[in-house]
Amino acid sequence: MIAEAGRFGGWSLYMKGGQVHHVYNFGGVQRTVVSSPEKLAPGRHTVQYEFVYDGGAPGSGGISRLRVDGAPVAETRVPRTMPFLYSGDEGVDVGIDNKTPVTEDYREGDKRFTVKIQKVTVEIK
Repeated sequence: MIAEAGRFGGWSLYMKGGQVHHVYNFGGVQRTVVSSPEKLAPGRHTVQYEFVYDGGAPGSGGISRLRVDGAPVAETRVPRTMPFLYSGDEGVDVGIDNKTPVTEDYREGDKRFTVKIQKVTVEIK
C-alpha cells in the first residue's frame, strides 16, 4: 500500500495472503513485522498504522500498531529505529515499492498493490 526507502532501511505497509502487514527495516540487519491475525473479508476497509516513539535519543524504539476499520488488530515492539535518514535515493511510494523491496515478503519487480487505494493519509504528531 505504501513504502518508504528499501532493502537497507525503511518501512512498508502491505498485504500478503489476505492479511495486513507492516515491516520496519532497521538498516537491512533487523526487520520487525506486525501482522493482522485474520485475513480481511472482501470489500472496502480502512487500514491504519501507528508508530508510538519512545522518545529520547535518535534511534530509540517504539510500539508498532495496526488497526483495521478502527479496531486494533495487532501490535509489537520495534527495538530501535534509524536515527536519521532511511535512504538517499529511495523515497515514498504508494501502491508499489519502486526500487529495492523493504521486506523479503515480496520480490523486486513483483510488488505492485493491485487493489484500488482510495486515500493515503500520513500524520506526524
